[in-house]
Amino acid sequence: MVHFENEKEMLHALNSQPHEICGKKEVIAIIDIVGMKSAKFVIILWTLLWMDVLVLAQFDPDLNKLLHINDPDLDDDIDDSKENSKNPNVQTSYIDRGFNNRQSFTCPLVKSLLATGINGGNLSPEDIDIVAAMGDALSTGIGLWPDTDIEFRGAAFTTGGDANIDGLVTFANILLVFNPQLEGISHGMGDVNSLPDYQFNVAETGAETDHMVKQANVLIARIKARYSSQQLASKWLMLFITIGTEELCAKCDEPNLDMLRRALIAIRRAIPNVLVVLVGPVHVAKSAHLTYNLLKPRCKCLSKLSNTELRHLQHVWRDSLRRLESEFAERHYETFVLLVIPMLSIQSRYPEQLFIAERPLLNRRGHTYAAKWLWNRLVSGTKYNVSRIPLSEESYYCPSLGCPFFRTPSNLRQCTVITKSEYARMHATPAPKNDLNKEKMHGRDILREHFVLWVIILVVLSTISVGILGTVFFCHGMKATKGRFETIQGV
Repeated sequence: MVHFENEKEMLHALNSQPHEICGKKEVIAIIDIVGMKSAKFVIILWTLLWMDVLVLAQFDPDLNKLLHINDPDLDDDIDDSKENSKNPNVQTSYIDRGFNNRQSFTCPLVKSLLATGINGGNLSPEDIDIVAAMGDALSTGIGLWPDTDIEFRGAAFTTGGDANIDGLVTFANILLVFNPQLEGISHGMGDVNSLPDYQFNVAETGAETDHMVKQANVLIARIKARYSSQQLASKWLMLFITIGTEELCAKCDEPNLDMLRRALIAIRRAIPNVLVVLVGPVHVAKSAHLTYNLLKPRCKCLSKLSNTELRHLQHVWRDSLRRLESEFAERHYETFVLLVIPMLSIQSRYPEQLFIAERPLLNRRGHTYAAKWLWNRLVSGTKYNVSRIPLSEESYYCPSLGCPFFRTPSNLRQCTVITKSEYARMHATPAPKNDLNKEKMHGRDILREHFVLWVIILVVLSTISVGILGTVFFCHGMKATKGRFETIQGV
């Protein structure tokens, strides 16, 4: 607990080392002192440490009132985890272990024991054979190479595969720990046409929802050229679609839901086993309770909107993408699952450090945070037992033993875990009751297989029998002295 003897000591500490103090939850003690003493400290904080005041404000409702930051227009409920975490029908994930690198990786590998990868409800990280990406600059990695606008796809948080998890944190590199044979990973730098076709990142900088059908067709063509239909039938594709960040920045526009829908339908029809992770616009802020998105001052269009208008636009995106998820969930596709993350909501004590200077693009650290946040979200779902600690100090979650699968709409409410032997027994063909039944079935099979032969044999035997019997009766009749109808005397 941080303790100060007087207000002067407190102000001196905050001016000399503000981040060390304001970055701790123990700063609640400071707020209590201010509440008892005066509002002078609040005025100083307003002037010097506005962003840190926001952190303090979430702990003390009286300070909220004083600073007028409890305005309904500033409330943030765009994070889907809030709604679902309070839903009693959503099953809780019990996270009991994590890892920070390959050396500390101790997650149990369950594919050899459990029935996994049969449908979207029992899809484990080990089942993912191919990764792919569509969308905008979040997946192209533009700006990740310092001071250039080169697309660094090998470092993009979705499908980047340069280095490994120890040197470069991406979702694909985390998956590689579970399945070293993962394909479709992006390497190196260049646009969509300059990298090999077997790298399935077809995202384009500046892309909008209007362009998703075109990208889907390019992706389908690449995958079809690489794999036969028979090969695809036994593989699972994990497709990331990052969309909305640049579209919001450029146009302040609503998503074109029809084009997104058409793109998803095309993918479902062309590829048999797909988990689509649709990630909406970036929302980087200091706290989950605050709407102030650091994307806003970096976009000419968004910077002109009021907080109310921005909040409305964010809700339109959230509701539209959730509606799309519900449409596909209601169809109950076994091997096509759409999981929507309405906003890529990254929370950080120092959120400015996650962006490229004066641009609405995540830097290397921002991509690292995005990969970790998205991984933990997919593994834990929206309701889990782990306390919320700063993302920078968080581990990568191991899948819960109670539900060792990606948490999708297919298993969010009920997660069923069965062993391979149980699954085989449930789907086995019932055996005959006894040997007599076996013999009867075997005899029927033989009869069906040689039916024509048996008919021919029967006809031949009948002909021979008729011939023999006819000859016998004919000879007997020739030897008789009386006809059958002659009258015998005395009778």
